[in-house]
Amino acid sequence: MSDATSNTTNVPPSNVAVKVSAIDTTLTLHGMKCSHLWQPTIKGFDYFSAGTWSLLIEHPSGRKLLYDLGCRKDWENLPPTLNLKHYLDNGILKKLKIEKNVSEILVDGGVSLDEIEGVIWSHWHFDHTGDVSTFPSTTKLIVGAGTKANFTPAYPTDPNAQTLDSDFEGRKVLEVDVESTTLQIGGLKAFDYFGDGSFYILDSPGHAVGHLSALARTNVSPRSDFIHMCGDAAHHGGEIRPSKGVQLPDSISPSPVPDIYALTCPGHFFEPILRNGSREKHILEWQDFTAGMGVERRYAGTYDEPVLRETVSKTEDLDADENVLTVMAHDWTLKGVVDEWPKTLNSWKAQGLKDLSRWKFLADFQHACGPIPEAK
Repeated sequence: MSDATSNTTNVPPSNVAVKVSAIDTTLTLHGMKCSHLWQPTIKGFDYFSAGTWSLLIEHPSGRKLLYDLGCRKDWENLPPTLNLKHYLDNGILKKLKIEKNVSEILVDGGVSLDEIEGVIWSHWHFDHTGDVSTFPSTTKLIVGAGTKANFTPAYPTDPNAQTLDSDFEGRKVLEVDVESTTLQIGGLKAFDYFGDGSFYILDSPGHAVGHLSALARTNVSPRSDFIHMCGDAAHHGGEIRPSKGVQLPDSISPSPVPDIYALTCPGHFFEPILRNGSREKHILEWQDFTAGMGVERRYAGTYDEPVLRETVSKTEDLDADENVLTVMAHDWTLKGVVDEWPKTLNSWKAQGLKDLSRWKFLADFQHACGPIPEAK
């Protein structure tokens, strides 16, 4: 039985669901320095490695969208003001590797890029924007409020920009007008993209200008369930768990530390890393890794910290709903647990993927949790 309590996400009823598939963008962010990304500092949690998920959304009508693209393969051609070399040279990030653009992955899998109606950027950061120029001009770019004003013109027209002209040129750029909607889902302003309740684009501000998440209806019988694509509203499971709705249980199965506890792990093993000893407060807080670097606010690692904290709280509430599967862009604990494209994630609930993946992130903190019990 799930240890999550069911919340009301006030999603309007619908009898239409979309197919959702998870695509490994082949991006490897290897050895990111945790002290630059999160607080508090946790013993043994020094470096973090992950990829980025892209999500393919397929409407019953045949219309297709992509949510995020990871990083472009030729990342060396990103704007120089991104200063990726600084991060690599100074040990903030040990290695950056990309094998394929998402467009290549789709074509290799037999998908014509003409079928892709639009690419949704969760936000403008380089590990999400990919290379939109590899898609035909008929593929529109869908972005959050403020993107056009803050990031166009881009590089090289603006030599100080951190986005590329080539991602915007020659295509329709749709800036989602969340201000005109009265609908809110989970406390987030919602735009019904297909107009039938199957897929909502959500305004999830704070981390970056125009940050968007999305909620896809993946089943309608016997009741609806959903996938919340939350982008970088949270980067790591420790930013949203535990929470009031998903408290750390007395026993965790499957064990997140099978080398220590083979099948079921006692919750008290992780008490040393809990904030104020609370089983209902998330463990980590994201912090602005660009602080003190003289970066413009619109280009900062965190755009609006108080607003981000509100978005994190709303993300926690959605995550606590037993009918919602949370997919964070960099949640690599899902790797090997969820089916990847060309398979879909639509059977996530029947497969019990929420229970299988919810506490896997705790393995990152095992070295801070005291002595390993002796074998009997």
